Amino acid sequence: MPTYTHTIPTDPPRQRVDAYALRVFAALPSRKQARKMIKAERLLINDKPCNSAWFVRPGDTMTLTLSDAPRLKVLELKVAVRYEDPYLAVVDKPAGLHVRGNFVRTLHRALRHNLTLSSAPDALPDPDPVHRLDYRTQGLVLIARTATARARLGQMFERRQIHKRYRALVLGRLEGSGEVDAPIDGRPARSQWRAVAHTRSLRTDWLTTVDLFPVTGRTHQLRRHMTGLGHPILGDDLYHNGQIYRHNGLFLCAVAQRFDHPITQEAVHVERSEPDKFSSHRKREDRRWRRWHHGEA
Repeated sequence: MPTYTHTIPTDPPRQRVDAYALRVFAALPSRKQARKMIKAERLLINDKPCNSAWFVRPGDTMTLTLSDAPRLKVLELKVAVRYEDPYLAVVDKPAGLHVRGNFVRTLHRALRHNLTLSSAPDALPDPDPVHRLDYRTQGLVLIARTATARARLGQMFERRQIHKRYRALVLGRLEGSGEVDAPIDGRPARSQWRAVAHTRSLRTDWLTTVDLFPVTGRTHQLRRHMTGLGHPILGDDLYHNGQIYRHNGLFLCAVAQRFDHPITQEAVHVERSEPDKFSSHRKREDRRWRRWHHGEA
């Protein structure tokens, strides 16, 4: 099991143990993970258990012990790799696939089938997704290939330094652009939206193509915020009557990611086009509406 030690200097910043550990141990992906290590007594102060409420003190020795993660059974499923370097990758998750978890079919299990192991000294035994995407949502997922990249990307997500854009079809006619600032499960949540195109529809009168920009990252945030705005995402059967076109899936796709590279500091911008089903659905709905109202073939 890898073990890391750090001696706290004579003039440390006034920080709690979990926050300070996140600064000095690259292997920790987030402050939440640091607190888990403290609770499991794998993050120690002077070889003794500590508390996340404690403040660091000069001269103390902090020790972090990580367990060796078991190798995952590989899922031989092809996914599109949109970006790849020795430290990270961005891949395209299909709809109907879990990112990770106790399932036979997950993106996590499929990564070794699509990515070789990094040649970096701190290469992960399995490339690791650093964020989640809903089971029914397709699109870009950021993957760490080294321990240092995983830790720094986790910190960047906490600091909201990774910017994502989604494309969606929503019910009704939504004009212009705006922001939804509405708590989710008691926690602050904020999403920005921008209308891109409008399409007539016999069943819903109007459909609006929108770009969505989550500022925070709560569970089902975009789906819940758009429903609260009165324009649910097409096919959403969890927060709206998704029986409308449910057989075509959820019309939500993560189409772009923008961030500064955690190792090289270079600007990274990865983008994909919207799924073909978006344009097909718009054309079909517009054709039906015109045929009904104007008798056009």
